[in-house]
Amino acid sequence: MQLDKGIASRSFRGESGGSEHFISVEVPAGLAFGEQLELVERRYAEAREALGLAPESAIFRRVFVSDLMNQVQAVRASGLCGTEAEGPVAVSIVQQAPLPGAKVALLAYHLTGDADIAKHRLSPNHVLVEKRGLRHLWSTRLCAGCDSAPASAAGQTREIFADLIATLAGAGGTLRDHCVRTWIYVKDVDVFYKDMVESRRELFERQGLTAETHYIASTGIEGGCAHRYDLVAMDAYSILGLAPGQMSYL
Repeated sequence: MQLDKGIASRSFRGESGGSEHFISVEVPAGLAFGEQLELVERRYAEAREALGLAPESAIFRRVFVSDLMNQVQAVRASGLCGTEAEGPVAVSIVQQAPLPGAKVALLAYHLTGDADIAKHRLSPNHVLVEKRGLRHLWSTRLCAGCDSAPASAAGQTREIFADLIATLAGAGGTLRDHCVRTWIYVKDVDVFYKDMVESRRELFERQGLTAETHYIASTGIEGGCAHRYDLVAMDAYSILGLAPGQMSYL
């Protein structure tokens, strides 16, 4: 559905009556960052109203910005990082300059349906969503948090995945059986991507993820987080409660 200039949405209805809604918001490039951020919030509110989405239907948001270290405080202070009415929302903030020249853009995911949906914040970086016997773990802004000293991309990759693995274990899951999607952002991707991939491959082998089993669907792309010396950051999506054979792999 094309709602208005700069706003687009797609909605999908399942056989059980539940619906998923994806909203994207863009803004003109000629405004100051604060003005662009306010316009994103306003257009996002208009989209939610047009789609009839209650605040608590918000599940996940990814905010794209052009200069995260200098813009993150304003984003964190905005409604995009969550409101009391929404309850827990998984929010990703990524330095990845929007096209065509804007300083901020938004992708949002909402979930509605006839079944009860329960949301729990397990930690600042992990939100668990329960619906119809399945638990959906949304993990965002996973990074080493290096502000004072640099560390290797390989070491940061191990640290980030260790966080995800520990959170999955606490929920009764594993990386191999329950993580289905990752988004990995690498600063200076032409330089550090190889170190990240080699570290991830070694970790995957220890976790039983090989060509003979399966790999996690993933995006690896240029991007960054709000910490000066972080080279790698990640978002992830995991599903706990899937029956064997319910998911197929390429």
